[in-house]
Amino acid sequence: MIEIRNIIIPQETKLILADLFYEKNHGNTLVVFCHGFKGFKDWGAWNLVASEFAKAGFIFLKFNFSHNGVGQEQVQDFTRLDLFFENNYTKELKDLDVVLDWTNRDEKMKKLGIEKIYLIGHSRGGGIVIQGAANNPVVSKLATWASISHFDRFGDEQTKADWRSSSYRNFFNGRTQQDMKVGYQFYEDYQVNKDQLDLEKAASGLNKPYLIAHGKNDDSVGFSHAQRLKKWNPEAELLLINEANHVFGAKHPYSKEYLPGQLQEVVDETIKFFS
Repeated sequence: MIEIRNIIIPQETKLILADLFYEKNHGNTLVVFCHGFKGFKDWGAWNLVASEFAKAGFIFLKFNFSHNGVGQEQVQDFTRLDLFFENNYTKELKDLDVVLDWTNRDEKMKKLGIEKIYLIGHSRGGGIVIQGAANNPVVSKLATWASISHFDRFGDEQTKADWRSSSYRNFFNGRTQQDMKVGYQFYEDYQVNKDQLDLEKAASGLNKPYLIAHGKNDDSVGFSHAQRLKKWNPEAELLLINEANHVFGAKHPYSKEYLPGQLQEVVDETIKFFS
């Protein structure tokens, strides 16, 4: 298997790091994977996921959003909390557009003979790929794993008032013991662009094959999110994973050489759906 790590994709303000996995005798379909909130391309079992798709004949690309807080040198650590502070939904959508455009114009990518592009998004990344697939005709299929169903996830009015007063909201990372602050500009950006960040409208308008995978025991993004997405897009295929949590049994760090059973099921069903 060919693995190319930490490819630098130029972006207007910040660089995007990406990994590419494929077999020598690969097919012509590129799968692009988007991580979620407080996630990154090298989290947990994502490398094993990439390998599974590559073994199935796909070209698999996963990348870090430019403002996800992970630096260029230490790709599994949140060393750029200054960028995390400045992140917002429209920046992540722009990053996805930049990545898709890069796959079309990069000379080395052109040599791979890509003819079709599919998207996978986990958690908040699911919302990004729903919106991205709705906006971009180059995407012909998508799958969301434990996806949010709306971008308005800012808490009650008091929470927003406190956020505005302090200029930031803190999200404590229990794994790394870091305070990860997000600037109030995140909410302001949503308010300005909420007509373009309407997941009900985007999901309802999708006219391409769509797989919704969700764990029944997801306590981060409840199963009701999957039910709403299915309601808005009745033609979508709904995959319920009983007893699965938000990451389908994975964790970070993940040292095993095989996927957790629940995540393996999601991967197998997504490969079947994409094939």
